[in-house]
Amino acid sequence: MKKIVLRYGTYAALAELVIFVLIWLVIWLFNPSHTAQGYIGWVNLLCPLLFIYFGIRYYRDKVNNGQVTLLKALAIGLLITLIPAIAFALIETVFVIYIEPNFYENIAKYDLEQYRKTLSPVAFAAKAKEMQQQVVLSNNPAYNFCMMVVSIASLGTIATVISSLILQRKTAKAGH
Repeated sequence: MKKIVLRYGTYAALAELVIFVLIWLVIWLFNPSHTAQGYIGWVNLLCPLLFIYFGIRYYRDKVNNGQVTLLKALAIGLLITLIPAIAFALIETVFVIYIEPNFYENIAKYDLEQYRKTLSPVAFAAKAKEMQQQVVLSNNPAYNFCMMVVSIASLGTIATVISSLILQRKTAKAGH
């Protein structure tokens, strides 16, 4: 099981890195809208999590004679999830701290313009203060790293539960 977790976790982490680079290349070359960039960013978060499904399926079909219990599938998927979660946190933290240090400020600036259109002046002032505090936190490497791990681990947990439910097969009991 350890080899499968490491293999598929590494595949997911490498996919994250490749997709991350390709997405930022596309954004740099074509400068899509802020909304489109947000949707494109989800590709980077979700596509590598497909390796959770493939890892559980490989274990079931190639290692465990076509059988996997829900608990075993959950364990495999959650362990696989840890690798891309940590990898993405490293990639994202390096990116926002060293490569694009104004990343969170730019997002906040765009979001504030959207809020300015819909919020009252008092509500807008409160939202602006809240967002400034969030930008300060997000620019802290330790905080950013932890939040990225939690984000990917949360999505990976969802992918693990879905994959485990789809792939579980228990040994048939005699006489049934």
